[in-house]
Amino acid sequence: MATLPKGMEHVDRRKLYTSLPARVFYLQQFLEFGPDDVTALSEGQKCIKAIIPAIVNMVYKKLLRHDITARVFSTRDSRSEEDPDRWIGEEDAQIRHRKMFLRWYLTKLNSDPSKMEYWQYLDKVGLMHVGKGRKNPLHVDYIFLGACLGYIQDSMTEAILSHPRLDLTQKIAIVRALGKVIWIQNDLMAKWHVEDGKEFADSDRNDELQAEAQQPEGYVNGKRVLGKVDEDDSSIDGTASSISSEKSTTSLGRTIEQVGLSNEQIKCPFSGIANGGQELDSQRAATWRPRRDDPGVSPSSPTGAPRLRVIDGKTVGKEKLGLNPFE
Repeated sequence: MATLPKGMEHVDRRKLYTSLPARVFYLQQFLEFGPDDVTALSEGQKCIKAIIPAIVNMVYKKLLRHDITARVFSTRDSRSEEDPDRWIGEEDAQIRHRKMFLRWYLTKLNSDPSKMEYWQYLDKVGLMHVGKGRKNPLHVDYIFLGACLGYIQDSMTEAILSHPRLDLTQKIAIVRALGKVIWIQNDLMAKWHVEDGKEFADSDRNDELQAEAQQPEGYVNGKRVLGKVDEDDSSIDGTASSISSEKSTTSLGRTIEQVGLSNEQIKCPFSGIANGGQELDSQRAATWRPRRDDPGVSPSSPTGAPRLRVIDGKTVGKEKLGLNPFE
């Protein structure tokens, strides 16, 4: 057998399917995910945290828009085509509970990826959606998981690129780093749905999965990695809200009422941008404007107009935007 050519590295196929660190290391090498990406995520945390509540709401509006995904909140299995007795709505306790965890998940996605614990949780997210790794089995077909990740990535990308204060270099760095993380997450979801590497499956791994199933959601190796005590009372949608719901509890043993949505709005780190002066003017040059050579024609929104913008310190959706809200 010929030796490897100079510069070529060996990758053990078995380890890709039996060792999470080996799989993550290979993906990081291939995508060239490194210290610069970790730095970009760290420096962009405030920016991303500010848009998470709006993205969470957008995701659940999207999931509840189609029966095939909305049905899962009742059946816990996307393979079931039986309609529920009552369709779950956005204000139901279950959806508000799921919004809280999606907010925590997106915050975790933008935390410190230099720790293996980070990637273990992303792997568990994939595991939890194939009927394993949790006490109450949940199965979601990969097509819906992949589409949801794509929607999240697209929403985050446009919000970051539309940010009025970040310079272009920082925007590029954050978008690239997030893209790499999301595509590794995509792989860690797909691996539980495909048959690749099934010849390396062993009974010991099944025992580990059973142990994982006994842990509450948001825990890895017995340690809480999702959400913080001081975040439990944060608003899901950034506005004061009160809800009446059926008596259901989170995986941490508290009722939705105990989680308690705070009356204190999430403070946007971009507050005050309305009078951004020269810094804002430099960003306006890159935003879309009506054509100057045809003033008599009523302008229309360009294809791909951003769904999220930060206006007067608040993240707002596309339906509330003018053609150029920064003017």
